[in-house]
Amino acid sequence: MRNRWMRWAAAGGACAGIVAAGAGTVWYTSGDAQGRTVADTSASMRISAADADGASRYWTAKRMAAATPIDRVNGGAAGRTLSAQAITKSKAFGGVPTIGALFFNNGQGDHFCTASVVQSSSQRLLITAAHCIHGGKGKKYASKVAFVPKYDRGKRPYGTWTAKMLLVDQRWVSSTDRDLDFGFIALNDRSGKKIQKAVGYNRLAVNQGVGRTVNVAGYPKIAFDSRDRPIYCRTKTAKQAKYQIRMDCTGFYGGTSGSPWLLNYSYTTQRGDINGVIGGYQGGGNTASRSYSAYFDKDVSNLRAAADKRAA
Repeated sequence: MRNRWMRWAAAGGACAGIVAAGAGTVWYTSGDAQGRTVADTSASMRISAADADGASRYWTAKRMAAATPIDRVNGGAAGRTLSAQAITKSKAFGGVPTIGALFFNNGQGDHFCTASVVQSSSQRLLITAAHCIHGGKGKKYASKVAFVPKYDRGKRPYGTWTAKMLLVDQRWVSSTDRDLDFGFIALNDRSGKKIQKAVGYNRLAVNQGVGRTVNVAGYPKIAFDSRDRPIYCRTKTAKQAKYQIRMDCTGFYGGTSGSPWLLNYSYTTQRGDINGVIGGYQGGGNTASRSYSAYFDKDVSNLRAAADKRAA
């Protein structure tokens, strides 16, 4: 686990204000959790133009449809069950341009997660769960990585975007630390455009406490959800452990790892502030009704800064 001091605060606690830090990052200046990591702890892998071109050709509609989740339970039977009366129900929708399906191969098969465009100076970054990028201790980076914004029943309205760089925390690579289950992907330009210009972005929000209302969207596997569409849910966060938060909502089956938790979401602009991604404890959760995220503090913004520098 992360060897850093942390202090939690409930949402709405005493705050001295909100400070902008870096490209699109916000955090409270007091009464919050402050990460203490100052060194660059990132680990990354660059992807050659030839490999990126190969990934673009590899991901046919048939392969995308056949890809399987790398995580989460196969339906709601495994793990704990929660009272139906207490759980918000997810809804299927047509998706939004800033969130999409992330396809990759982990050396054992074709898989998918969920990822979101996050605001950055390079205008090339996605954020998702680290386990969608690298397998953790003793394992390797994903290959054939491709992102499809607003993927919906096989439709690709913004095309397929290939990766040029993958980045996670070195402590995830060395010990599969669930408190660091987040990472970034830099994308190649497509038709002369960067991903942020093409589809928009969500900002990165750190040190936001708990008890916050979030909109969460992701891509459950069709085998678990016959609607075969992205889903969303509006619910509240709660503290799970020192560096973990949780949210309760139905329908977050396999494929939703990496789904962004959006504060301050606007239905008009279809944007918000990313306060977490499904992952962390139990790989994101062993029931489709309760999902987890590593707590977003300065470790996340430091990692985003490292990714931004290497994204050029």
